[in-house]
Amino acid sequence: MGERILVDTDCLIDYYKGELELNPEDSHHISEITVYEFIRGTKDVKEAKRILEESFFIVWLDNEILEKASEIWRSLKASGRLVEDRDLIIGVTAVVKRLKLLTRNTKHYDVLKAYELTFYR
Repeated sequence: MGERILVDTDCLIDYYKGELELNPEDSHHISEITVYEFIRGTKDVKEAKRILEESFFIVWLDNEILEKASEIWRSLKASGRLVEDRDLIIGVTAVVKRLKLLTRNTKHYDVLKAYELTFYR
């Protein structure tokens, strides 16, 4: 079995455009935030959501993710290094669920490396 990967929205879009291949040996997950970001831009929301649910493991927000995100947000705020809420939730989802984050937007998440975020590739 390959690696456990959390696919960020930018890479998910590239995948569906045929511009990115995902290793079939890896286990591919997406955050519910990514589901929202993806389906809101489609013509048929229900069909897009159905396809995502068949293709990826969806990681739904739970107490562990919310509590960890709140702790990290307070720490980042105190140091003046806040990140956008959507990016914080996606990054913390990867940390809490021990997934490697696949994204082209590493700058959005760099500050979260201090909290054990790891990138795929």
